[in-house]
Amino acid sequence: MDRPPALPRYGPAYGPKVVAATASCTAAIARLDARISVSPVASAWHRRAAWSGYAKALQLQSVEIEEIDVFSWGCGLQVPGRALRATNLDAFDRFDDWHAALLDKDPLAWRDALPTAIGEPEIATEHPALIRALDQVRQHARIDGTTLPWLSLPFALRDKGLSATPLPCLAGGAKALRLKRTPDDADWLAVLRSLEASATDGLKRLQALERNYRDAQRAIVAEYRPGALPALIALLCHRPLLSPQAAAGCLGISVAGASKLLERAVAAGLLAEITQRRTWRLFLPPDLATEFGFVAPKRGRPAKEPPPLPQSRALAEVFDAFDQEMAEIDRVLNGRGTARL
Repeated sequence: MDRPPALPRYGPAYGPKVVAATASCTAAIARLDARISVSPVASAWHRRAAWSGYAKALQLQSVEIEEIDVFSWGCGLQVPGRALRATNLDAFDRFDDWHAALLDKDPLAWRDALPTAIGEPEIATEHPALIRALDQVRQHARIDGTTLPWLSLPFALRDKGLSATPLPCLAGGAKALRLKRTPDDADWLAVLRSLEASATDGLKRLQALERNYRDAQRAIVAEYRPGALPALIALLCHRPLLSPQAAAGCLGISVAGASKLLERAVAAGLLAEITQRRTWRLFLPPDLATEFGFVAPKRGRPAKEPPPLPQSRALAEVFDAFDQEMAEIDRVLNGRGTARL
């Protein structure tokens, strides 16, 4: 009698490398989730992380695009020297709906939109939550050939209890999850290590953004007349790529005034100019300018952060005003129904 065809194996074989990678990746996600839950710049980080996650999803679809291209699209600016975006195909057609779903408080909204063919066998309960989340993405990718399965990973991690909210920088996966009926242990290991790297990079960027936030507070306090500088820095947190024209339009000031504000931010170490010209200048925070290759990294030990400013009622009022500027920028961005300004 012919035997029935063997069912595909669920999950990896759990060799020592896979077990260690699973534990390490789970810990990296937990560290990021714990830190973002108490961060004062969580909303600004979330917007940047959404651009990073969407870039990974496009790359898994073999779209020739880099992270800086998605950042420039999100900020509505074209970086000189970068290839122009294709006009016959909209690679960002899913971004607004995905970003809105990330901000949705209903945990069932995204899950209800998944294909009904996605499910879990009984044996799945014997596997780690991380493997179960990745297998959900694998099943989705076998059904849907678009970016949607890669964009669903942050929701799968949230649904399995690995994070309190969807963390958009964790979007991704591996082409093997779509192309192979049964991914081997090397494929699972590659996915786990890639996801851990995304979580680690997300935490590093959050730490850099928090330091920029503290440096901004010091810069505002050091100014005799800060003027529109707090509003510019608040805008910079949410929209890291800026030009004088874009800053002028967002802040309601002249282009000349915006240029002077940007130069003050550069002098305070809060911005780095990434163009070598006097017209259509572009600026990025130093950490992103270095990461994207526009500024050479500094050698030697990182500079020690100055001590916290002493507590006083006057400083508390300054910091509260700055936080209000941040909240207003966030409200304007989310009020327009998109992550672009």
